Amino acid sequence: MSTPPSSTPRTTPSSRKLSRTLGVAGAIALALVSLVAFNALSGKLLHGARWDATQGSIFTLTAGSKRIAQSPSEPVTLSLYYSASLAKGQAQLESYAKRVRELLEEYARVSNGKVVVNVIDPEPNSESEDAALAAGLQGVPAGPAGENFFFGLVGTNTIDTKEVIPFFDLQRDRLLEYDISKIVANLANPKKRVVGYISSLQVEGGFRIDPRTRQPAPTRQFRVFDDLKALYEVRNLGAKLDELVSIPQDVDVLMLAHAKQLPENALYAIDQFILRGGRTIVLVDPLCESDMPMNPQALPDPADQASELSRLLGAYGVEVPASQLAADQELALRVSAGRSQEQVPYVVWLEMRGESLAKDDPITSQVQNINLASSGFIRATEVDPAQKDAPRARLTPLLMTTRAATNMDVAALGAQPDPKGLFTRFVPGNQQLTLAARLEGSVRSAFAEVPKNAGGEPIAPVESHKATGEAINVLLFADADILADQLWVREVQFLPGVPAVQKLADNGDLIVAAVDNFAGSTDLVAVRTRDLGNRPFTRVEDIRKRAEQDSLKEKQRLEQKVEDTRQRIAQLRTQQGASEQGLLLSAEQQEELAKLQQEFAQSRKDLRAVNLTMQRDIDRLGWFLRAVNIALVPLAVIAVALIIAGLRWHVRKAA
Repeated sequence: MSTPPSSTPRTTPSSRKLSRTLGVAGAIALALVSLVAFNALSGKLLHGARWDATQGSIFTLTAGSKRIAQSPSEPVTLSLYYSASLAKGQAQLESYAKRVRELLEEYARVSNGKVVVNVIDPEPNSESEDAALAAGLQGVPAGPAGENFFFGLVGTNTIDTKEVIPFFDLQRDRLLEYDISKIVANLANPKKRVVGYISSLQVEGGFRIDPRTRQPAPTRQFRVFDDLKALYEVRNLGAKLDELVSIPQDVDVLMLAHAKQLPENALYAIDQFILRGGRTIVLVDPLCESDMPMNPQALPDPADQASELSRLLGAYGVEVPASQLAADQELALRVSAGRSQEQVPYVVWLEMRGESLAKDDPITSQVQNINLASSGFIRATEVDPAQKDAPRARLTPLLMTTRAATNMDVAALGAQPDPKGLFTRFVPGNQQLTLAARLEGSVRSAFAEVPKNAGGEPIAPVESHKATGEAINVLLFADADILADQLWVREVQFLPGVPAVQKLADNGDLIVAAVDNFAGSTDLVAVRTRDLGNRPFTRVEDIRKRAEQDSLKEKQRLEQKVEDTRQRIAQLRTQQGASEQGLLLSAEQQEELAKLQQEFAQSRKDLRAVNLTMQRDIDRLGWFLRAVNIALVPLAVIAVALIIAGLRWHVRKAA
């Protein structure tokens, strides 16, 4: 009996191939649809759910912020005023407002009810608009009829203390968490700690001669002092230095910012404050470029731009050598130089980054870059054999050069510094220089006894004199320009009539973090300096620096050759133009002119080739990074789809 043929259709190779192709296409389509659907639904279905996969968890509150949110003894209210209707269609603004709102909600979530958040949309001509204006918020004309657009924060506590962010600045995104934590901390602890300072700089603003009017014009307060005053009571102790015999007892932190030519009584007051454990931040500078004459037309005298505290520091076993600067080709900042305003590295203006920052210290652990201008350096003094048993401060570096740095005399800069010349003549050294450090441990006083006044009487009670300090706590910087605005911020226009500040470096963060650390506000240190995704292209910078070092001398030679050739051609053409008066070029001169023209063209061609060579490696790396950023995610999705399709095909084949 014959077996009937099977009713199951037989598959052909072409049909199997078509099935596999359709399977792959279907898997890719399914993956893409799933990705779009997940993005569309996650914002609604997963609202409040959090998974921060960024490096450093940049969208999660720091431990310090969580402790600050839980610190108020009575509820703190944060009212966000945001004109949502006027912001429609401005994607960047809407995205940032969402970030602010979600961050505030996170404070409320972790505070266990101690932080209350209100979101208010102040309609035009409403009571909420009046309340926003009365609180000090800044309204920006934005609507068709010039309605006020608000985007600010008002914080209040139960005793009517008020803290305000007039307008959220997108340029301060990296400091958003810090700004909010600062408001909560201030409302939770209304009594501010005291920071006393002595300075020869106009840190709180002053006057300079306006070259146009030749009249005194006001200067702005240093922006780092804006931040300090928002957190602390800042008090000038240098108004009557001749009468200063002791630092007031309520001063929590003392700052000496380029304090020049201090009288003996002031030095004694500082010495005794330090020996009693008073926390002190010292900024001295062998060449403070921010210390300029009141008349900008007067040339600054380097001797008048120097500050030192050698009497105190020498007694503690350290020194900042006079007239000596730290120079480092690897860390050099780029500045505009020459008539062409070419960007070249300036070896005495340094950008401290990476391994130049002490990563195990709470003050420098999370800052990304610090800019310094003509900084000195710190080193231990040689031990005097007669005092070899004298206690000396323990020096812990915070800011350091590379190991190829060297020291340079202030006189080498001249009246008009030549950054390009300094760079090409720079000879790398073999020493790592310390530019900022902690001084801790036991030291002896710089004064064997209490100084006497003009009448021969001790300026302070003899019995209160402290001869040794068991645990001094000093932060020493060999640069005072670190405070100056031009090194770390610049003004930009965010909206019409709304100036914003763009950060170039973390100088302000570092100084405020230092005061926070010394004032005992440790929770704010990590918050202010946390990393919010600033990922500098260090490899690109390394390639740029190597290219410059290899090519800059050749470039300068070619530029000089081009200029010399240009001048000689101009000279010969001038003679040729005078031929109507009987001055003819000789055959040799005509031959020289033709040769010079060829050399001029070839030199310019060689110069272009050098410039292209300097940029080639950087451009190649840039294209690679763009390709990875653009193609990586789609390729990952396709790879997953292909894997799924392959597994499905194997399953069907096995079946």
